Amino acid sequence: MKIFNRIFWVTLALVLAFALVSCGSAKKNDGATADSDTTADTSAPSSVGSREDTDLDYKMDYMNEDLSEYVTLGEYKGLSAEVSTYEITEDFINGRIEELLTEYSEPVEIKDRKTAEGDVIIVDYSGALDGVAFQGGTAKNQEITLKANNGYIPGFADGMYGVMPGETVSYEVTFPDEYSPNPDLAGKLTVFTVTVHYIKGEEVPTLNDEFVKKNFGEVGCNTVDEFMTYYKAFLEEERVKTFEEEAALAVWGQIMKNAAKKSLPQKAVDALYWTARTEYESYAKTYGMTYEDFLAQAVGMSDETIVKYSEQYIFEDLVVYSIIKAENLDVTEEEYASGVKDLAVEYDMTEEKLLETYEEEDVINVLRWRKLLDAIYSWSNITEKIGE
Repeated sequence: MKIFNRIFWVTLALVLAFALVSCGSAKKNDGATADSDTTADTSAPSSVGSREDTDLDYKMDYMNEDLSEYVTLGEYKGLSAEVSTYEITEDFINGRIEELLTEYSEPVEIKDRKTAEGDVIIVDYSGALDGVAFQGGTAKNQEITLKANNGYIPGFADGMYGVMPGETVSYEVTFPDEYSPNPDLAGKLTVFTVTVHYIKGEEVPTLNDEFVKKNFGEVGCNTVDEFMTYYKAFLEEERVKTFEEEAALAVWGQIMKNAAKKSLPQKAVDALYWTARTEYESYAKTYGMTYEDFLAQAVGMSDETIVKYSEQYIFEDLVVYSIIKAENLDVTEEEYASGVKDLAVEYDMTEEKLLETYEEEDVINVLRWRKLLDAIYSWSNITEKIGE
C-alpha cells in the first residue's frame, strides 16, 4: 500500500534494462534463439499455498477485520530520530537551476566535429564475411554509444572513433571465438562498412525572461527575478517535505521493530506471492528464460526472497492499519478529494486518468499511508542535522 505497485514486482525500468542487454542486430545476443524451458513450475515453497488453491484476487479487508490476532503494537509515539538535511545555499540553487535547464534541452544533430569517446552516434552499418553480407549484420539509423562494454561485440565500434559525420568507413572486426547467436561467425574475420550520420547532442537553454515566461508563466513567473523568488521557495518546500518524509520513515523502522508478529493471514500472503510470481513468470517467458534464471539475472533475487518480501509486506500492512484504526486516521471524503488532486499533479495526469489507471482503494491506501506518515512525524522527537 506504500506505493501503487508492489515494491518487488518487475518495474518497467528493470524490464527495459534487461531488454537492452538482450537484443540488437550486432549485439552479443543477436540472433540468439531461446531454448530455455519456460514451462511454468507450479511448485511453491512450503511456507505458501499452492497456485491452484490461491485466490489471486483476494484482498484482506484490514479496516474491518480484527488485526489483534496477528500483531501487537509496540511503542509508536514519542520516538526519537536524528535525520540529516541540507542547506539551500547559492551553490545548491545554481546547481539545481543547471539541472532544470538541462531538462528543457532540445535535441540537436552535431555534424561539425569528429566522433569521440562517450558520444552517442547514429549510424548505418553492414557486415560481410568473405564479401558476403551475413544475417543480422545490417542496420539503419542505429544508435551506438562509443564506450567500452556498450552492448556490442568487442571491437565492433572501434572503427567509429574519429569519424566525421557524413563519412563512410570500412574496418575489420573479428567475432569472439564463442558466439552462440551465430556459430558460423565464431572467430571469423569480418568487414563492417559504417556510415556515421550525426552525433546526438542537446542544446541547453539560457535562463532569461523569454525562457521563464514560456515555461513558468502559468505559476506567475514572467521574469528571471520572479522565477528566482519562486524557485527558492520551491526548493525550501521540497527540502522540508523530504526531511519530514525521511524522518517519519526513520521512525517507522523503529515502529516495525517494536511491533510483535503473532501470525500472518496466509490467504493474503499467498495471494501476494502468487501475483508477483505470475508477473515474473510472464516476463521470463517473454525473454525465453526459466522463472528462476530471470529472477537471478534480471531482478537479482530468488523465489525465497519473494516469499520473504510477501510476508514482510503483509506484516507492515497489519501494523499500518492497526495504528490507523487505533488513532482514527482513516481518510475523510474531503481528504480523498484533495488527495486525488495532489496525486494527479504529482503523477502528471488528469484526475480522471488517475482514477482510470488506479483502483479507488489503491488511491485511498496511498493517502492513508501519507496521512499516517504525517501523524508519525508529529508524534516524534526529530533532531535535524545538517549533512556535510
